[in-house]
Amino acid sequence: MKYIFQIIAAVFILSSGTVLADKNFATIYNRDLGLIKQIRTIEIHGPDQPLRFTDVAAKLIPTSVHLRALSGNKNFQVLEQNFEFDLVSSEKILEKYIDHPVEIIAENGDLITGILLSRRGGSLVIRTAEGIKILGWSSKMSINVKELPEGLITRPTLIWALAGVTAGMEKLEVSYLTGGMGWQAEYVGVLNEPASHIDLEAWVSVTNQSGATFKDATLKLVAGEVHRAGRAVPERRMVKTMAGNRYDSAVPPGFEEREFFEYHIYELERLTTLKDNQVKQIALFPPAGVTSEKKFFYNARRDPEKVEVRVIFRNDETSGLGKPLPAGVFRIYQKDGDSLEFIGEDRIDHTSRNEEVKITMGKAFDLVGKRKVVDRKKVSDRSERRTVEIELRNNKKTDGVAIIVEEDLNYPFWEIEDTTDSYRKKDAHRVEFSIPVKADEKRTLRYTVLIQW
Repeated sequence: MKYIFQIIAAVFILSSGTVLADKNFATIYNRDLGLIKQIRTIEIHGPDQPLRFTDVAAKLIPTSVHLRALSGNKNFQVLEQNFEFDLVSSEKILEKYIDHPVEIIAENGDLITGILLSRRGGSLVIRTAEGIKILGWSSKMSINVKELPEGLITRPTLIWALAGVTAGMEKLEVSYLTGGMGWQAEYVGVLNEPASHIDLEAWVSVTNQSGATFKDATLKLVAGEVHRAGRAVPERRMVKTMAGNRYDSAVPPGFEEREFFEYHIYELERLTTLKDNQVKQIALFPPAGVTSEKKFFYNARRDPEKVEVRVIFRNDETSGLGKPLPAGVFRIYQKDGDSLEFIGEDRIDHTSRNEEVKITMGKAFDLVGKRKVVDRKKVSDRSERRTVEIELRNNKKTDGVAIIVEEDLNYPFWEIEDTTDSYRKKDAHRVEFSIPVKADEKRTLRYTVLIQW
């Protein structure tokens, strides 16, 4: 329901001390959390006058708010703090005008005056001098009220009662945690034809839905899993640069990365404005060329018939990178003639230097797998011997491939007693077989395993 209000006379004083921040600092974490610090120079009118800050995040966590004086006043003390967020809206005004006089201008221009008794559904109930009127609401009607109801505010406001202060100017710092903020990395890679090289760009997508804008802020991004008591779709970016492109010296400074506690911090080396309801994308580091390879994986638990395609590279200097990679979405493109075509995307976790990055691109069209247990014999009440066959088919006409078969053996004890192909033990519950399959060929892997539970 759309209401039109005409405020005839509304004097709404937020209070003295409402000024914009001298400095804004925003530290943003991966999962719906931001730390905001603001420095404001404010005129204090005395200890009996409440101090008010507007232009704060609507989603701030009230119990996290901290106010301190930067002047060194040791007598400065916060006696009480309140977060007021009962904001003006047409619904709130009507609620608070129950049993109060209103003026209604009907669709035909008639003026109706009386006491508002109810506003439910699509109708209003008015007591007029002629009696009770029930009016069906229309967007072409309007209501006149003389002033804003008491208690409603136009912006979220922090209010403090202070002690140990005198009249005059004071430089204060307010800090608080807020929801509605987050960030993730966005990686854009251009893969060459043999899948041996990726031209890589990295971006960060910063989301601000906190309910406030932070102008010219010092921005820090924290990569890591920050634990919280009691307790990821940015907009896609089109490929902007082609293979071989690099930033030149005219590009504004980017992020400086450093270790912090057991996390990594990325600090933007220039100020930036974080607008409310905005997704901002900033280059994380200059483009890089990375050595890569394409591999094929068959895992019957994930898909009993299809073979996955993954692009893999090692995050080290030898391969062309060697930087801590924050969690995010990795999108891969490849040239088809003169155009770039999207060939797959995956989400990667936080990846430190010298670790392997595996990007699942999709399912191979011409590779097929089939797994079945061909024999099962009970050895004891808590053990069994199984024989497994995995058939792999390569329907390509020209290219032979090696398919890595992943077998999950989730039992307390297991032992492979016989196999047609060698295997590698990945961990306590998983083995891998690398099976070469020529073009237009079928291969069968067969193994026998003794399991206990």
